[in-house]
Amino acid sequence: MGARYAAAACALLAGCAGAPQAAAPDLAGRIWDVQAARFSGEDALVQRMRAARYVLLGEVHDNPAHHAARARLIGALAPGTDVYFEQFDRPRDAALREAQRGGAGADALERAGQMDPGWRWPLYRPLVEAALAAKLPVRAANLPNADARRIAAAGALASGDAALSDALAHSGWSEALERALRAEIVESHCKALPERAAPALALAQRARDAAMALALAAAPGNATLLAGNGHVRRDLGVPRYLPQGSAALSVAFLEVSEDESDPRTYARGEANEPAYDFIWFTNRQPRADPCEAFRKR
Repeated sequence: MGARYAAAACALLAGCAGAPQAAAPDLAGRIWDVQAARFSGEDALVQRMRAARYVLLGEVHDNPAHHAARARLIGALAPGTDVYFEQFDRPRDAALREAQRGGAGADALERAGQMDPGWRWPLYRPLVEAALAAKLPVRAANLPNADARRIAAAGALASGDAALSDALAHSGWSEALERALRAEIVESHCKALPERAAPALALAQRARDAAMALALAAAPGNATLLAGNGHVRRDLGVPRYLPQGSAALSVAFLEVSEDESDPRTYARGEANEPAYDFIWFTNRQPRADPCEAFRKR
């Protein structure tokens, strides 16, 4: 499972998530229904999305095919759904809403939300445009990088993080899940990260997930989150911190690996939980080896 995150050297503090390293044409372009253990059509997926209170759409951040498919899904969301972006930090939510009241287009919203240049804005323009075309509010979801770094540096939440602390305390977190998240962190940093750093980074990751869950829970109606595949995992990510008993649907967009053609393998989570409800498989986006920077160090 760890190979799925190997492209994400920045996964924990910048919210990135990685993917397998090659293409398997027998899976690419297909949608897997995890619970039913069968391939599904896009129409069936849309029906499930419309029935859910919370929809979480994953991504490999630099894969345009993922953004194109999700833009189409955004257009099929139920009217009144708020669309939350990992790429916009929560303190910018008010500015985003004000800009939309003024009729701002996608580029103006990017400026209002002050998206970090590392997200490479043009990749996300189709998603914002799709939400605007469907008249769905564009919202901010993420914990600011400064807060994530503060939490990681201290290895603890501060007194001002009461809402996050409460969310973490009521998440049903276990030692097994903690071990799994720490292992994913080490793997996502190409096994070059000192293991002693993993606990603090795991806490920062959990704080990010809890912050995004709190943002979704505050929506007046249905809410959809666009975030990295690691964040939308049912076992380790944002769904853990959503209100208990709420109807949430997690859809991963995964690049397939040439040495793994069984869709069930991609869905395996921790503690006997599936990682996702649906998986939309795509080919791999060409990219440099994400571990090269670590090897040079």
